[in-house]
Amino acid sequence: MILPRRFPAGLGLPVLLAAVALLASACAPDPERREREFMPDMYRNPAVKAQDEFDYFRTGSAMLVPPEGTIPRGFEPYPFGIAERDKAAGLENPLPVSRRMLETGRKYYNIHCMICHGVTGSGDGQTTLVHQEAGMPVPPPLYSQSIREEWTDGELFHVISMGQGQMPGYRDRISREHRWAIVHYTRALGLAADPTEEDLEAVERLGWDAREMDRPERPERPRDLQSIYIIE
Repeated sequence: MILPRRFPAGLGLPVLLAAVALLASACAPDPERREREFMPDMYRNPAVKAQDEFDYFRTGSAMLVPPEGTIPRGFEPYPFGIAERDKAAGLENPLPVSRRMLETGRKYYNIHCMICHGVTGSGDGQTTLVHQEAGMPVPPPLYSQSIREEWTDGELFHVISMGQGQMPGYRDRISREHRWAIVHYTRALGLAADPTEEDLEAVERLGWDAREMDRPERPERPRDLQSIYIIE
């Protein structure tokens, strides 16, 4: 055996045997002896799960509620109750009407609203059709004359936020900005349901085909789906 020059002659083999013995002793399991641990917190995590018992808190639970009167950072509480739609009538949509805004409203309408209200807002969504025989009421068309002419943007926003009848509120599921974008898109559905002669002529000149644009198998290209109802 040839040893490195830095080892004195005759020490190589004893050092090797000592290292092997040390490693062997370290691997021997002994439940009665506590082994040395380096950075034990990485191995024994002191964190508790949400529903665990935890005597450190007076409640005895690891789950804590926020202190009274506190709100999350960036959160804006909605000031009206579910039956106060009339008070929300004066709310104005803070978002400008633009192509991008309608694309956003369409996206979140299709995610959260289309399942009951249908693609065009006529109330023929898949959930409505499936449960109609069991007594589920059909939502009123979003392009009805009363909604188009009598309801304000604030009232639409209120119903989206707080719910109405069997419709749940979405203030905890959809951000404030996206709810206002849905209001814009709902208005666009109302205009599309009752277009003027000028609107139809404009669509014909542009060569648009709504059925082609809304084909599920065709990837949506938002920049190509321009609308005459959009104000840039």
